[in-house]
Parts: sequence; C-alpha cells; structure tokens
Amino acid sequence: MQHFTKSQDYEACIEALNSLQTNAQYIKAKTTTSGDDNHNGDQLFQVRKYLNRAGLSLDKLDELSVIHVAGTKGKGTTCAFSEKILREHGYRTGFFSSPHLIEVRERIRINGVPIGKADFVKYFWKIYSALDQQKSDNHDMPLYFRFLTIMAFFVFLEKKVDVAIIEVGIGGEFDCTNVLRKVPVIGITSLGIDHVKLLGPTIEKIAWNKGGIMKEGCRAFTVPQPETAMKTLKERSIEKKCQLEVIENSDIKFTPNTSSCPPHILNLNVSLAVALCRAWLAIKHNNNLTQSMSNEITERALHNCRWPGRFQVKHDRTISYYLDGAHTLESIIICASWFKDITKHSKRKKALMFNVTGDRNAEKLLKQLQSCEFDTILFVTNVATPIKALSNSGELVVLKHYRVTAGERVLSFSIPDNTYFKSIDELLQKCSFHKQLWLKIEGRKEAEICETFPTVEQGITFLSNREEYDLLVTGSVQLIGSLLSIIDPHLNDYSW
Repeated sequence: MQHFTKSQDYEACIEALNSLQTNAQYIKAKTTTSGDDNHNGDQLFQVRKYLNRAGLSLDKLDELSVIHVAGTKGKGTTCAFSEKILREHGYRTGFFSSPHLIEVRERIRINGVPIGKADFVKYFWKIYSALDQQKSDNHDMPLYFRFLTIMAFFVFLEKKVDVAIIEVGIGGEFDCTNVLRKVPVIGITSLGIDHVKLLGPTIEKIAWNKGGIMKEGCRAFTVPQPETAMKTLKERSIEKKCQLEVIENSDIKFTPNTSSCPPHILNLNVSLAVALCRAWLAIKHNNNLTQSMSNEITERALHNCRWPGRFQVKHDRTISYYLDGAHTLESIIICASWFKDITKHSKRKKALMFNVTGDRNAEKLLKQLQSCEFDTILFVTNVATPIKALSNSGELVVLKHYRVTAGERVLSFSIPDNTYFKSIDELLQKCSFHKQLWLKIEGRKEAEICETFPTVEQGITFLSNREEYDLLVTGSVQLIGSLLSIIDPHLNDYSW
C-alpha cells in the first residue's frame, strides 16, 4: 500500500481514501451466491477491530441514538425524509448515506449539510493515522466503505447529534453498519433483486439479509413486500425477538416541492419515514404525548425535503433533465412510467442517456425503456468531462492525458466500479455493447439517433447543438453524479 503524508489538503485525503479497496471491488472479488456464508461474518469482525484501533469502543458506539434503514429501493429517500422531519422538529441530526453524487463528504451530514472540507480533513487524518500506526502489514487497513462508516460514527459522536440516520450499504446482516448493537428503531424499504453475488439470487435470501439489522426489543417497520419476502422478514423478527410492523399509508398529507415523484413511491417512503420518526420520538421521550410529532412541522419538512438524483427534474435552456438513479428491473419500470407520464404533454423530442455498472443485466433494463419512444439515445461512460473523471470513490479528480491515479492503480478514465486497468476504449466498448443491445430490441422507435460518447459532457454537447429535448438520465447513480457535477456543480454548498 502506498504511504501517504498527513496533509491539510482535502485532495490528499481523497488520494489516501482512494487507496482503500472500494465496495465495488469487494463485490467483484466475491463469487458466492449465498447470503449466509462464513466469509461475510468476517466483515463485522474487521469493523470491530478497526473501530477499536481508532479508539472507538462498542460501548461508546452504544451512546448513539440510531434509526437504521435497509432495503433495495427507496432507503436513501426514506432516510432523507426521516432526517428532515427530525431536524425540523429541532433535533441535531447526523446522516450517513451512500453512494455520493459528486463528493465523498456528502455521505456524512450534520443537520443536512455535508461536513466541510476542513472537518473532513481533520477527522480523516485522525482516524487514518491511528489505523495506519497499528496495522500489522501494508494491507491491514479497512475497506473504503468500512473506513467511511467508522469515520461517520466518530463524527456523529464528536458532534453530539441527537439522532443518527444510518443507511445500510449493501444487505444488512453482514453490512459494516450492522456493527451497531443498540438500535431502537429500524426500517426496511421495498425489496427487489440486486447485488446477487453478495446477498443471493432469490428474494427470500435478500429479505433474510436485509432483516439482519433487526435488534432484540427494537421497533421494526417495513412496507408491503412480496409474499415470500414478507414471510422471511416476519420469521427474522421472531428470531431477533422484536415486533415487525407493516406500514401502508400515513395520515400525513402534504404537497411535495416537485410534482415529479410518482405518488405511490412517494407515499411508501413517506409513510415509512413518518413511522420511524414517531417511534424514535416515543422511545426518546418515554411515550410522553407532549413530545409527539407535529403534523404541521412534518408536512413542512416533507415538502421541503430534497434528494437529488431521484425523480429529479432540472430545466435548462434547451434541455429538460429528468434524473433517476434507477438500476434494478423494478426501479427502471417505475422510472420509465414516471418519465412517460411527466412528459406526456411536452412538445420536445425525447432522449435517453444511459449507463449501467457492475454485473447488472443491461438488456432487461433497456427493454423496459423502449416504450418511452426516444428520438435520441446516448450511451456514455460515467466520466464527467474530458478533463475530469470519477475516481474509484466517485470523487471528481483531474485527468492528465486521460489518465488518473486511483489508489494503487493508474487508470484511464477511471469510473466508480473499476477494479482493474481500463482504457477509454474498453469503456466505450461497453457503451457500444449497450448500443447493440438497444438496436436488437423489437418494437423500438425507428429512425432514431443512437450514439456513444466517452464522456457525459460530450453527450450533452451533442444534444444541445440539435433541438430541444426532454432527457431521461438513468441506469447508474454514478452517471447521475457525473451529470450533476456539470449542470449543478454547487450542489453541496447547501443543505438537502
């Protein structure tokens, strides 16, 4: 492992952080299809080891008051709603989420605002130096996501938050956030098939994994699930000795600050978030009704909550952007329906910008999008611009001659799920493969324009020089992040 000198420079922190193996690399290294094999148990052992080395005991971690949320779809949105509700009620909040869109510091928020670069530098080196000094060999350092999880816990304790909203990374049972022992409230959002190499290929195995965040005596909530998934979750609640409540509708009525989000999706996430917050308040105040949630404040919080990259609409002079980081079959179906509905009265031409990462089935996703009847389809890499790219962490870095140092590897046009050397030609080959899949789809609109581009910016430039478009950008959260770095570069200057 490369040696790093402690520096007050934010970019130096990012370079050191990027030297740690990413979740994407971890996933790629695993070939298991079982959700309960032995190697997964080592994950939490490793987290406990590094927590101890960082000077953070489990007893100290028990002091955090946590709302823990797992799920396949909507867990980030549910966490965002929960954080905003409790913040508007006057509580000091911490929020740990993943992945980030533009900068890694987005993942750790205090009162809705990403921690500042100065704070990031301070806490990063405090933890990194402690771990580096105690490592047994050059590779004895936590993975990228494990490090950030430890750092988030450390920051939340230092900042003395009243409540920490913790979004699970992958799964639940063996996710490193599940090192938490005392969690009063947990939520499980809608379940679907994703990350099958780690969680298993069936909805039952995935439900088993997600249900692993339940703790003895906690208040556990979920939304309606497929029958077999619900059966598994109920069995897990019995095993974990807690009561599982199914939330279908909330009594909270509000008007979202955008009409773009599909109502049924919005209602599921809102209903779960409201239930989580009510349960947390009841536990914190020993069921004192004078400390219950205000419907007025809750409705205002929900109205003002922003969660970029999820059913987001942003209008420009010649392009109206419709952004959704959908990357599973179920979420792509919803995304396509949303786009068709929200643009049905528009006179603009329709365009798609698409990329998918990892081992997800691009053909199945694209087939769901053909019904949108696009006039132009752009297959791009997750690279933002010819002089900027996303490193393994997703952090924007400057490229020199289309090359960037990401961790221990020198990569060409690095993207978030890189593990090995990738040239721009290799990345474009994947785009060309997606293009060929699209052209084979029966029933698609004829006489359409279908192009591939090495960067998001080049795709946008191509579109801007033609006509006015409604552009759907989907398939990858990293793709959304690259686009937002171009059209909304100051995204992290304010609270969400």
